[in-house]
Amino acid sequence: MKFKLLYIIILIFLILSGCSQEKEIARNAFGEDINTTSQKPPSLTVAINEEEFFTALGAYKWSYYDQKAGGMAAIEAESLPPSELAGSRKAPAVNSDTSIELNFEEEPISYKVNIWDAADKLKGSFKEVQLNGESGRTVYEVVATWERGTGHYVFPLNVE
Repeated sequence: MKFKLLYIIILIFLILSGCSQEKEIARNAFGEDINTTSQKPPSLTVAINEEEFFTALGAYKWSYYDQKAGGMAAIEAESLPPSELAGSRKAPAVNSDTSIELNFEEEPISYKVNIWDAADKLKGSFKEVQLNGESGRTVYEVVATWERGTGHYVFPLNVE
């Protein structure tokens, strides 16, 4: 009888200890948890005088871990031109003294800020948002690069 009781206690102990062991997290080639790997680039918000605005994600090239296929996959998405992508989005009023901050969900390796005119012609490419020399509704495009790809984000500003 004591042998059966000891056997049951050991069996319960083994079951409980087996259930409490941590699972190893499966990771992709970039060292990221494959269960949280996104199929799109990280989001970008623009803080203007501490008020946040969302940007529109345009074209992007992105690689991610595809659980169904059991390997890496890639997406290449096209979009409308920057002025059409900005569309009728709210264009916050800014001037040369306005504080503008780019807040990435995940910090990119690098990025640049393009300024587009109404005819979707590139006016210039900069390291930061430039307000000097601009007036009226102006469309900005941020092109950010990570190890897994590139994303294009668009937002309008009304430069006074």
